[in-house]
Amino acid sequence: MTNDEVRMTNQTTMTNDESSDALLCESRLNETAQATIRNPKWAALALALLAGSTLLTTGCSWFGPRQTRREVYLNLMTPVQRARYLYMEATERPVSLRLAYLQEIGVYQQWAEQPKDIQDAILARRVVEGMTPLQVQMAWGMAEERRDETEPAERAAGHTKTTWDYGRRTQRVGGSSYDRSVCFLDDRVLWVRRTR
Repeated sequence: MTNDEVRMTNQTTMTNDESSDALLCESRLNETAQATIRNPKWAALALALLAGSTLLTTGCSWFGPRQTRREVYLNLMTPVQRARYLYMEATERPVSLRLAYLQEIGVYQQWAEQPKDIQDAILARRVVEGMTPLQVQMAWGMAEERRDETEPAERAAGHTKTTWDYGRRTQRVGGSSYDRSVCFLDDRVLWVRRTR
């Protein structure tokens, strides 16, 4: 492996552009593929160096449940916005244009307004008590089913209770079974249940 190849795989570029995490991962994969083609003998070493440096510097999660900011942004978009953003990626528009689009539709600002501890939980796909529906959507995306479960006494007191279900497992008479559910009381997470 040449010194340039070692530098290329060990290079750690920190960026303030939050939408570029996925692009950085993709470009490093391309660089590794090119290095492997030139010298297949060093493929395993180059891939190990790449995976280690990328995971440490950008938070890309190839082997775990962690998500990138790009995935958070996609969770917040409408289908039309998502299609436009994915088209911009597919046509290799500059990152600055994609970031401008995220700001134009307000998705970037929604992310930036979240407290640091909530951002960390969202990136780890963790839903905790007290989160808002927007924060849950950032972490897990749109719910497959939403149910209003407000009791008459709660409604009379001015409260609302809704449940969001994710990961449909089975369809059965009278309803479906889901992997996880989140209950909101007055737009704050009351409880989270996983059935696995």
